[in-house]
Amino acid sequence: MRLFIVAGATILSTTIPGGCGADRHDSARSAQTSSTVPIATVAPSEEAFPANGVTESVLAIDNNFLPQTLSIVAGTEVAFENNGRNVHDVVPADDKTASTWGVLQADFEPTDTYAYVFTKPGTYLYYCTIHGTPTAAMFGSIVVTAP
Repeated sequence: MRLFIVAGATILSTTIPGGCGADRHDSARSAQTSSTVPIATVAPSEEAFPANGVTESVLAIDNNFLPQTLSIVAGTEVAFENNGRNVHDVVPADDKTASTWGVLQADFEPTDTYAYVFTKPGTYLYYCTIHGTPTAAMFGSIVVTAP
């Protein structure tokens, strides 16, 4: 993959190394995809809401989460589906919620699904440690509002 940066009349070309090649799903990148993540996040509230029976999906394809940002109401289950050809993980970027949700590589191979019910309003940032960082490449956010 090549990244072209236009600076005035100069074009710079950089090869970006990576463990993954292009995926057939990469062309379906969501219009919501951006290259930055908000620095300020809303910490989960103390008030929790019960499961509401609603499930929303986030697809982990090679090099992307789609949608990159998902807005839901508290009590909604989010099913992370690995539709890519590589192993991924879903790791919370916030140390305060890191031990409460997420899935590691051994349990998130191609075709695997991981689901979690987000019961507290807040913004939950996550990323794939294999293909991203908390603020670049393969990362995303779940925005949870009160019902």
